Amino acid sequence: MSDAAYDVIVIGAGMTGIAAGHYLGESGIPYTILEANEGVGGVWHTHRWPGARCDSDFIKYSFSFKPFLSDQCLQSSATIRRYLEDVVGEFSILGHIRFGTRVLKAVFDPQVTRWTVHTTRGLFTARYLLNGNGYFSDEPYVPEFAGVETFRGELIHTSRVEGGCSFAGKKVVLVGSGSTAICAAPAIAESAQSLVLVQRSPSYIYEVDNRVGWLIRISQTLYRAGWKQPVKWLRAYLQARDDFIFVGFRRFPRLARWIFRRHWIGAVGKRAFEDHFTPRYNPWEQRIAVALGLKDKLRTGAIAIRTAAIERFTESALVLKGGERIDCDVCILATGLNLRFFSFDIHVGDRKIDLERINFHKGLLVGGIPNYFHPMGSWHSAWTQRCEPLTRAAIRIMRYMKAQGLGTVSVPRREVPCRPGITPNYVKRALATMPRLEGTTDLPTLDNMDANRFDATRLHLA
Repeated sequence: MSDAAYDVIVIGAGMTGIAAGHYLGESGIPYTILEANEGVGGVWHTHRWPGARCDSDFIKYSFSFKPFLSDQCLQSSATIRRYLEDVVGEFSILGHIRFGTRVLKAVFDPQVTRWTVHTTRGLFTARYLLNGNGYFSDEPYVPEFAGVETFRGELIHTSRVEGGCSFAGKKVVLVGSGSTAICAAPAIAESAQSLVLVQRSPSYIYEVDNRVGWLIRISQTLYRAGWKQPVKWLRAYLQARDDFIFVGFRRFPRLARWIFRRHWIGAVGKRAFEDHFTPRYNPWEQRIAVALGLKDKLRTGAIAIRTAAIERFTESALVLKGGERIDCDVCILATGLNLRFFSFDIHVGDRKIDLERINFHKGLLVGGIPNYFHPMGSWHSAWTQRCEPLTRAAIRIMRYMKAQGLGTVSVPRREVPCRPGITPNYVKRALATMPRLEGTTDLPTLDNMDANRFDATRLHLA
């Protein structure tokens, strides 16, 4: 297919891009997907550190048109990659993906109402651009540590650790307190001689049993028997449950803190709970880390926790504020990534768009950029739960425009207050410049009701 035959260019073959490919193909809209990596999955292609997994019920996180059925609630990064490879094959999406094609910039020509996308493999043109490049950069966030240049052991970020690596016979320090550290710690402890988890400050952690409950089992059995509606209801229920917990914890923080206290104090004791599991912030002001097997590793001593800032590195150890020295052969940094909502420059005509603090209308359209869609999932929940309905909404707009003979769709650029749903450190670091969501509650249960309604009067159509 020639470039001129494309109606839509999709950026990225992660969850958003694959969903877009399915719905565009289903609607008969010609498209191509430009993917910088050599495989599908986005973060699930690049995140291969030990213990890497999704921390949402995967039957909810997986696509509605291909729900993943399993006896386990949470799935590993490797399992998710295999699932996505199956999806792009089964739904004839693979042939539309151009791997190893990194987007450098995109230019919209108002005269011909088409995008020209500049890539490492040439130019591509289309009427619409749908950006699914995610919101994390490729580069890890690495804090500055005094004396780190003197450390003779191995210093590595989780984003550079492969899942098959072994730490047998090594003393390991894992630095971090978020989801990455909590997922990685039990997996690394399986092979390491010792593992010390060093966190500057505590985070809220909740350990779950990974076996599916009776409701999921029954729904999956009925799905396999050909009755698919119960899984649809199940996904809606799981999303409503998560939204209810999110709102409830934020509205009643004292009750939420009591729940976490009861959850941990029997496993670790009062002193350890107060020292290592009592954050300074309220529940769901930051993402809650979901643990598998952490309690058992703490009970047996396979994992030890220290809560203090790192004062400096020496040749063979970390020294914490307060003077404690922790010897180690390997220091793994689970310090996260930096936010990056746009991985390339965007131009409208001769004007380069200033993307700082730009408004996201309903998490789909971006202020002042015509024929551009950027589906955004929810901060606190499974990405696909809001991303899929938004992608379908974008396609409804495209079909309406074709039927009406229209050339452009846009929303105006507006100044919008910054009200992120959660405020982890990666959000705080970018708070001054990050895009502003408008017209959304950030609760997929509510937002999806509105996303399924198309109102042309709210848009600038020409």
